[in-house]
Amino acid sequence: MSLFTHAVASTRFPRKTLFTALGLALSVNAFAGFPTLYGKVQVTAGQYDFEKIDFAPTAAGATTYRNVGATNVATELDSFTVESIGSRLGVQGDFDAAAGVNVFYRVEYGVDYDNGTNSNGRELVQRNIFGGLRGSWGALLAGKNDTPLRSLAGRNGTIVKNSFVPAVQKTDVDRFNEAPLADIGTYLVGENRVDNVIQYTSPILLGGLEINLAAVQAEETGVEQSATNQQDDNGFASGQSVSIGYGQTGWFIGAAYENNVATTDAARIVGEVTFGPVKLGAIYQTAEAHDAEDVLGGFTSFVNATTTTVGAQNGINPLAEWDGAGGTTAYKEQDGYVINGVWKIAGPWSAKFQYANSTSTPLNTTYSDVDLDAIAVGLDFALNDATRIFGYYADVEAQGDAAISTKATTDNIVALGIDFRF
Repeated sequence: MSLFTHAVASTRFPRKTLFTALGLALSVNAFAGFPTLYGKVQVTAGQYDFEKIDFAPTAAGATTYRNVGATNVATELDSFTVESIGSRLGVQGDFDAAAGVNVFYRVEYGVDYDNGTNSNGRELVQRNIFGGLRGSWGALLAGKNDTPLRSLAGRNGTIVKNSFVPAVQKTDVDRFNEAPLADIGTYLVGENRVDNVIQYTSPILLGGLEINLAAVQAEETGVEQSATNQQDDNGFASGQSVSIGYGQTGWFIGAAYENNVATTDAARIVGEVTFGPVKLGAIYQTAEAHDAEDVLGGFTSFVNATTTTVGAQNGINPLAEWDGAGGTTAYKEQDGYVINGVWKIAGPWSAKFQYANSTSTPLNTTYSDVDLDAIAVGLDFALNDATRIFGYYADVEAQGDAAISTKATTDNIVALGIDFRF
C-alpha cells in the first residue's frame, strides 16, 4: 500500500463520521424546530409641529414644569425627524414534542434603524417573547406578550410567518399601528405588552369563535411601602385580561375586559365590516384606575422622550400636560372611541382615514375633564406583499381646564415612509 493510498484509507472513517454527524445535527434541528429569522423595517421622515403649553420650569434649568396659572400662550416646537417606528428583529419556531402536542416559541426585539439606539440608549428593546404548548385543546404560553385586550384591535404590521396559536378572521382596526400621533394608543389607554403573563387561547369554536384568557403576575413583595405603594399585587393573576371574538370573511366583532393591568380596569368593544374594497372599523372603550390610589396606566408616548426648557415636555402623550401634575399622565377615568376605514382604491393603492375622540378625568378633581379630538389620513402604495411605501398626516387637539390654559393645544405630523418585512 502506497503512502497516498494509506492516507486516503485512514481518512475514510473520519469523513464518514463527519457526514453522519452533520446528518444527525440536521435531523435534530428539524425535530427541535430550527428557528425562522424574521423582521420588519419601518422608517419614516416627517415634519412635526408641536404646540405645547408654555409653563415655567419648577426651577432654573429644570425639565419639569409648574402647572399653575392659566396661560393662552402655546410654544411651537417644530422638528424634522427620521424615525424607526415598530421595526423589529426576531426568531420563532415550533416542533412536535409528542403525539398531539406542539411546542412553539418567539424571541422578538425592537430595533431602531434611524440611529441604532432608542430614547433610553438601548440597541434592542423587548417585544413579545414567549414559549408555549398547543394542541387540539388550544394553546398555552408564558412570557411577555400583548394582552388579549390589545390584540383584539388586530395585528396590523405584526410579522407572523407561522400561526403559533389558533386564529379567527381578525381585524386590523389599528390602521395606523405604531405611527406617531395616529396609533390608537395616542388616544386610548390599554395598549399594554405585559411581563410575566400566562395566556390560554382556545381552539376555534363554532366556526369562528376564539377566547383568550391571560393571567398577569405583578410579582410585588407583599410588604407595604406607603399608602400609594402597597405592594399587595403579589398573588397569582393579580391582573387579568380576557377577550372573546367571532370572525368570518368580511366581518369581525369582539369584546375584551382587563382588571388591574397597568393599574387600570378597562372594557373594549371592537368591530369591523367589509364592503367590497372598503373596510370600516370602530373601537369603543371605557377605563378607570383600579384602586383609589392608582392612576390610569398604559398611555403611549411618541417621538423620543426629549425634554425641552421651553413649554412642557416633548415626546409624551398629548394628554400629559392637561392633568394638573406637570408633565405626567395622572388620570383616573377615560372614555373614548375610534372610527376608521381603509379603501383599496385600485392595484397597489390604498387610502386610510381615522377619527378619534376621548374624554379623560384628571386624578386631581379640581381640574375639569380633558377632551381630545384627532384625525389621521394616509395613502399606501404596495410594491409587493411584503413592501409598501406610505404617507400620512395626523392631527391631535387637546383641551382641558381653563385654569391650566385657555387655549387648546394641537400637535400634528406629516410623514413619508417605507415598510418592508423579511
